[in-house]
Amino acid sequence: MTSAENVVIDIRPMTENDYPQVKDILQKGMDTGEATYERVAPDWDGFTAHRIMDLAFVAEEKNVEGEPEILGWVTASPIGHRAVFSGVIEDSIYVADRAAGKGVAGKMLDRLLEEAVKQGYWGMHSSVFPENVGSIKLHESRKFTQVGEFHKMGYMEHGSKAGQWRGVVMLERILDGGPADRGVSPESPSASPA
Repeated sequence: MTSAENVVIDIRPMTENDYPQVKDILQKGMDTGEATYERVAPDWDGFTAHRIMDLAFVAEEKNVEGEPEILGWVTASPIGHRAVFSGVIEDSIYVADRAAGKGVAGKMLDRLLEEAVKQGYWGMHSSVFPENVGSIKLHESRKFTQVGEFHKMGYMEHGSKAGQWRGVVMLERILDGGPADRGVSPESPSASPA
């Protein structure tokens, strides 16, 4: 397969059976020190504890043996515990190295955006290390706008920036077709955070 257009990628809901591959992709991202402040991928219960699993998807394609292989994953988490913010979520996207250039991240983010609107959410945020230009460009290509930068949000204990305080660029998108976009009163999202 030579181009993103020729690759057949299935974006489907994540299940616990996917987690060994999801965890491997997460850990490899963590190992770079450029994806998150965390250092070790959690077990399934830890992974799902603060995520909205109705908004968790994997990108999958068939390998040369015809078996499904996960290329990446995307999830959403509540931005806070207050009911007034129940319609605002934050995305998390990880892609395997072998998926580079296949359009996987964009397809997953598109699916997440589409499903978030269907479930009644009205806003999506993303927190990205400033050096992660690829992620910033991906979000901007999906109509996210940079709304600010937090400085010294967390202390890095691993990676090339170990021992440094790092900040994040904050991006936001008001979801097309969601209640805030239409200017109507929201109903509680179906996966409303507690």
